[in-house]
Amino acid sequence: MHSRGKIFGEFLLIVIGVLAALMLEALMSERHDKSLEAEYLSRLESDITKDKLAFTYRIEFFSSVQAFSQEFLEWLHSDSVMDKRVLLAAFYAAEVWPYELTKSTYQDLQSTGNLRLIEEVALRANLIQYYNRADARDDYWNPSAEYRKSIRGLIPTKVQGQIREKCPTTDRQDLVPTGFPPCDLQGVDLDRLAILFEPLRNDPNFLKALTYRHSELGVAVRLFEQQVAFADEILVGFDE
Repeated sequence: MHSRGKIFGEFLLIVIGVLAALMLEALMSERHDKSLEAEYLSRLESDITKDKLAFTYRIEFFSSVQAFSQEFLEWLHSDSVMDKRVLLAAFYAAEVWPYELTKSTYQDLQSTGNLRLIEEVALRANLIQYYNRADARDDYWNPSAEYRKSIRGLIPTKVQGQIREKCPTTDRQDLVPTGFPPCDLQGVDLDRLAILFEPLRNDPNFLKALTYRHSELGVAVRLFEQQVAFADEILVGFDE
């Protein structure tokens, strides 16, 4: 009888020890998950904040580009003579500024299955929607190149080089727009440019390409604005 009690006691100690080890392991795993979640949330907040700033800059940039496309369209439909302002409007209307979403953290969450670590259901759902929406809109953020190819193939290379050198549209790191300040071009042969530009007024394909780009630019601006608003909504969720 004494032997049975001893065996039972030893068995009970073993069970208690196993349960205690399991509880400790679960506690350590929970702490690890919490720490990992906090790290991911910090990285995601940084990524989305970076995206928001980039989107905001592109709203400013593409709004200006669209204004130039409108100005050039108006010139094409007028009887006005060729001048440097028209040249710049035509050149700037073709400007592009590609952007690739900062999504390495989100891709890490997806590939490792760690998306489950984000306990806040609404925040997790918003993150999925944010990145899926951004991927679906990538083509709209980078308008078509048809007009760009046409006009850049028409403007002499030296003139384009002078515009690039004297009037850059972004900073040297290509991170911040310059705001398209006035550009003082020198030695531009406007008579030659007038000969090149005049036929565009009667070219339906060119007019169609420019009109389409003008429309695309408006869509891009609206989509950037929506993505900024969505980024703001998500960033608020990080503080809750």
